[in-house]
This record gives sequence, C-alpha cells and structure tokens, in this order.
Amino acid sequence: MTDKIKIGIGAPTYNSIYRLERFLSSIELYRDSNYEYKIVILDDGTPNIEKRDGILELAARFDVDFIQHERNEGIPKSWNDLTRHFSTEISFLFNDDICICNENWMKCAIYALEQNDKVAVVGYPLIQIDPATGLPNINYSLPNLDSSPGRVGAVVGCAFAFKRKAFDEVNGFDENIKSFYEETDFGFKLAQLGYYSVMLPFPPIEHCGSQSFGQNIDICIQQPIEEILSMQEYKEIMSKKFPMERIEPFPNVVYRMDYSRVYFAHKWGCSDLWNAPQIEVHHRVVDPLPKIKFKYLNKDIIEMEHEI
Repeated sequence: MTDKIKIGIGAPTYNSIYRLERFLSSIELYRDSNYEYKIVILDDGTPNIEKRDGILELAARFDVDFIQHERNEGIPKSWNDLTRHFSTEISFLFNDDICICNENWMKCAIYALEQNDKVAVVGYPLIQIDPATGLPNINYSLPNLDSSPGRVGAVVGCAFAFKRKAFDEVNGFDENIKSFYEETDFGFKLAQLGYYSVMLPFPPIEHCGSQSFGQNIDICIQQPIEEILSMQEYKEIMSKKFPMERIEPFPNVVYRMDYSRVYFAHKWGCSDLWNAPQIEVHHRVVDPLPKIKFKYLNKDIIEMEHEI
C-alpha cells in the first residue's frame, strides 16, 4: 500500500491494450487539477505474454501504478486489490471499457459522498456505445440528465465511487462471486449497516459494454468452489430448471455468471435462485431504510437536494 492520498482510481483489465488506452486517455483528457489522486490498473491474468507486456508498457507511458495477477482471479478480487493498493478516503472503480466524457465526473461524485454521511456509494448514468461504430447504441436510450438521483440496492458496477471506510466495514467485495452480482452483494452488505447507494443523474459516462466477456471465452467458465457451493449442490439446484449442457458445459466446469448468480442467491437465502434473486434481498435490506435528504450537483453544477 502506498502513502495516504485523498482519491484512488482503479481499473482491472484482461487481454486488451486498446480498451485500457482509451480509458486512460479519457481520464487524462478530463483531468481535474482540483483533486489529488492516483491511478492504478490491474492485469487480471492476461494469458498472452505480448499483451501482458503491452499493458505494462501502457501503465508506464501514462505513469500509473500497476498490479498483475498471475492468473485470472475474477472481478471482486481485482476490485479488492485495486482498492487496497492506495490508502484513500474515496475510491473510484471503472471497467476498462469506460470512457470519461465530462469534466465534472470527479467533482459530482466526491460532492455527493462528502455531503451525505450515510451515502457510501454513488454510480453514474451511462451512454451505451456500440463497439462497432463508436456511436451511441440505438438499442439503448440516452440518460435523462434532468432526472433526480435515485436510491438503489447497488449502483451499476462498471463505473462507481465509494467511501473507503464503508468498504472496510464490510471487508470489501466477496471474492467468491467471480463475475455476476458482485456489486449487488456489496451494496446489500452496506445497506445492512444502514448505508445508501445512489445513482447520480449527472454526469454521464460512456460505456462500450460486454467487451471483456464477449471477446474472452476463457473467463466465462470456472471450476466450482467446493467449500461454498459444490458441484453436486449446484447441479441439484440448476437441474430443476436447466439441461445438463447448461449446468456443466465441460467436465467439472460451470458457466461463471450462472454459478455467481446461484451462489449469490444461495448466500442470501433467496427462493428465486435463477431469475432475479436480488429483488428479494432488496425488499429485505434496502426498502426498510428511511428516506433521507440527498445533496448533489445537477447538470449545471448547482447544489440541489432531493429526498430518496
């Protein structure tokens, strides 16, 4: 861990130099000199040596810290290592398929976290980008920047900021959830302690989604973690709804997102183990939180207050 700074920014990457270069370039373009911050990137076990070296060279070119996993560890382990790399008050985590596109991206998040004691996490509205064209994806509507902030069970996991003290109180992200529901589990653990997660109406962040999983089939599967959810238990649960080729596509291997969903549901004692188990948990731990006055900055950077 390096010396204490106010703000740390982290991004995991896997098997891509291009996405990471775009992300780092966008931060440099919209650098905010009003804040002291440092950046760290993490290569989560890229198998291609040439690309691994390229990611390291990219970190050196942008003068950012670098962490490397020898093998792919999954999203929560990467997020934990990135967050703990710096001793900070506020941490930002981004996917490598994110591009910053507004000069107030840091100011708005920091204001919301500093002005609201019980708010632990804030997320950004997204402009979904078509990777083929680089333009907004016509299958998604543009975010309404005039909307109000909203209390959520968990913010969108590709771009968010949080208080380090809250992260420490729940011991970070559950590293058994490799690929799905990792931010949801984090948000629900915080809600159990009386913390709020809030989606901001502004500023938007560009997201060229599903690039890591869509282009890297090797991080779509995993072996079961026997001590938390054995293959036998997993098969018994999944066989009630899915055929064997979905449950165990290769011997003793499962689809990582399916397994993460079932583990999450199993962990939280949900009756719905497949479709939307988070709804049950949301009703249980988020809905009972009392309404609060939430202070934030709108698109004109005017201080506002809204009940959430």
